[in-house]
This record gives sequence, C-alpha cells and structure tokens, in this order.
Amino acid sequence: MTPGRGRNGPHASAARTPVLVAGEGETAVLFVAGRPVRPAMVRALYGAFPVFRTQFDTGCRTLDPRLPLPLAAAVFAPERGADAGLLDRTDFGRAALFAYQVALYRTWQDWGMRIGAVAGTGSGTVAAAHVVGGLGLQKAARNILPRRPDRRVPRAAAPKRGDAEGLSALRAAGFRRVLACGPGPREDTESAVAVGEVPALLAAMTHLQLSGPPVDWEALWWARHRADVHAVLRRVLEAA
Repeated sequence: MTPGRGRNGPHASAARTPVLVAGEGETAVLFVAGRPVRPAMVRALYGAFPVFRTQFDTGCRTLDPRLPLPLAAAVFAPERGADAGLLDRTDFGRAALFAYQVALYRTWQDWGMRIGAVAGTGSGTVAAAHVVGGLGLQKAARNILPRRPDRRVPRAAAPKRGDAEGLSALRAAGFRRVLACGPGPREDTESAVAVGEVPALLAAMTHLQLSGPPVDWEALWWARHRADVHAVLRRVLEAA
C-alpha cells in the first residue's frame, strides 16, 4: 500500500482516512461501509457481467469457511425464503458487502476504468487495502470475519461522517472525480433491477458518483463489450 499523492507531490491530509495509490488514473474510489447489499442488484450484476460473477464467487469461497452457511445462501435466497434475513446479521452483512465491493471494483477495472487512488470507511478499508494489493484475500477475510464475531449486533447505519471524511481525503489528494464502491443510496433503483437489464444496471451506477465529471457508464461498458465481440469474431475467422 502506498500513501496517496497530490498532483504536485506527496499529500499529507488532515483527514484520518488513508488514501492508497491504485494506478495512474484520474478517478478515485471510496469503499463505503454500512449500506446493506441489495440481493436484486447482486443477482443482476452476477448474471450480466462474467468478471463480477467470477470475483464474487472467489470472495464467497474465501469467506464461506468463516460463516455458518454459504454466503450465496443469504445473497441468492428467495425474497421470503428461510435464509432471506441472514443479510441482516453482522457476519453475513459484512461478508456480502466485502465480496460485492471487490467484485464491483474488478468489473470497473475490466471495463477499462483508470483508477488512481482508493480509500475506505469502516469495513470498506479492508476492501480498499485488498484491491491495491496490501492485503491478500485470506487475510482480508480474517479482518472482515474474526473467528468469534458478535453476530447478535445489528448492522450499523451508514456512517455518513466517515464517508464525508473519505471523500474529503480523496479530493484533498487531488482527485475531482470520486465514485462510491458499494450499494448505492437509492434502494428503490437497485432493488428494481432485474437480471439482463444492462441499461438499468448502468443507470443505477450513476448514483455512485460522489463528485467530479460524470462517468459515461454506457460508453465505458460498450467499449469493453465491443472488444469482446471483436475477439470472438477474430477466433471465428481464424478457425474458418
């Protein structure tokens, strides 16, 4: 992990949120904490984007040994099923958020988004450290789910103060465009997205913009999608 740099050299922020260098991009990402994962959004992303699916499955496999039931049983439970309430528990809630954040971040990278720095609030600091290589997946899982977590405590409300401090730290480090990595603030938007509705998924991501020039999510995704189509066509032509 490397401390963030301002545009004119090392940055020493007064904020308590550490800024970690992720690359050479102009976009920064804040891993937020406290927002509940919405199963409908997870299912839609899982069904639409292979990278999200692969990364989410990897996270689940790593976290499952530390949970009483597989994480997928909670995330993909029927709405009124016996396991639907598991995400309200601290252990399943934290695990689902971590797996979701890492999978979403890797999906953005796969689309070609150039990310220059990351920061995190609450449990989001673990995901932030993991995606830049500061924490391996196993060690991150131990931080998210200690051996004896208090499963009786309800998940905390969204720490708005922490999010504000993280945003301030990233902006002070010289990043105008900052995105929130995690569930968005609009529950109605994310809960209504269905599998296969890529335009609705991209529209929901607009609510993750915290500051700076808007991301053209449709153009970003289409550029990656066209690259996949061209790769398939090349393989077909080469086999002909």
